[in-house]
Amino acid sequence: MLSFPPMRPPWEDLEPASRSAVERQRHAAKRVEQFATAVFAVAMALPVVRLIEQASISILPGRPLIQMLRTIGPAIASCAIALLVLLANWLLHHLVSHYLTRSSGTLLLLHVVLLPSVLFIPFSASLLNVQSLTQTTLLIFECNVVLLQLLLMLTWRHAVRGGLLFGSDVPRRVVLRVRLLLGAGAGALVVVAGVAMVSPAASLVAFVAVLLAQMLFIARGGYALDLHAPPPRSPSGY
Repeated sequence: MLSFPPMRPPWEDLEPASRSAVERQRHAAKRVEQFATAVFAVAMALPVVRLIEQASISILPGRPLIQMLRTIGPAIASCAIALLVLLANWLLHHLVSHYLTRSSGTLLLLHVVLLPSVLFIPFSASLLNVQSLTQTTLLIFECNVVLLQLLLMLTWRHAVRGGLLFGSDVPRRVVLRVRLLLGAGAGALVVVAGVAMVSPAASLVAFVAVLLAQMLFIARGGYALDLHAPPPRSPSGY
């Protein structure tokens, strides 16, 4: 049997002082991701809390369950849409953050705009009424999501051009795949938002479809966004 030496991160071969500086940069990038994940978690909790409040008001003794569900139906739909948006964009943010090994002032500045956009999602989603959609409320919501995805696209672009992927050994094909996923997703959402001027219902359905496609693409391809299954390994391990 062949034995291979354990793989070490490329910065372990650096001088101690340089290695310490690199580790500090990695920790700084990790803290940005952790804080952003906490903000996403809070934003996901807000629509659920609002739904619980509305359900507690609608639930009355002796009132038929079907009638209560019909009453809070729009709230259930807006909560589900908000959670879908937040989960899809958290996956995209996690994908981008997975390759970051350094932080920068520009990265922090992008998050200063990105994180409030995340927290605004529960509010913009609460404006939606799936039973009687209006162009104004739908455009507010969809523009909120488009802004969020554009900021994620700019974050990845800055990470690549600003050298924030140092030491992570990211293949060029992965860089291009992530750029294509973010760019194509943001572009598709802009087009779908334009459809709201003609048919709000069709725009919302297409909007959800784009977000689901992004989630499935990441789930199927993993961090490398590779949709092709790896070749099976022989039993001998060679």
